[in-house]
Amino acid sequence: MKHHRHNKKGNRSGLSLLEVILSIAILGTSMAVIGQFFFLGYRAADRARRQFDATLICDSVMAELAAGVIDTQSISGAEAPNDPRWQYSVDVVNSDISGLLLATVSVSQRNEENIEMSLVRLLPDPDYLPGEEQ
Repeated sequence: MKHHRHNKKGNRSGLSLLEVILSIAILGTSMAVIGQFFFLGYRAADRARRQFDATLICDSVMAELAAGVIDTQSISGAEAPNDPRWQYSVDVVNSDISGLLLATVSVSQRNEENIEMSLVRLLPDPDYLPGEEQ
């Protein structure tokens, strides 16, 4: 009859408790880091979306101003059309060019991150009469 020697190192099956705890700690840490990346990505995408909204509202108000829907006078703190979360201001001044006004439209949203957008454009002066120099 042969005797078999059992080597303790050769018969090992499974993982030790230390290896299991270490792998769970590594997994938890990596999940927390990945979660932070998702959160940062979400915040950046949300800010970009709100910046885009501000650009659209600013452009829309400027187009209404250029079309004559909004009077060419200064306005402050008006509610944005179709979106009460945004406010806009219009500043209209005489430009250095006869017959043109310099219009600045600013749109803002006040929350945890202030989002602001401004657009400047030369517009025809509706009160200008050719031949009349200022």
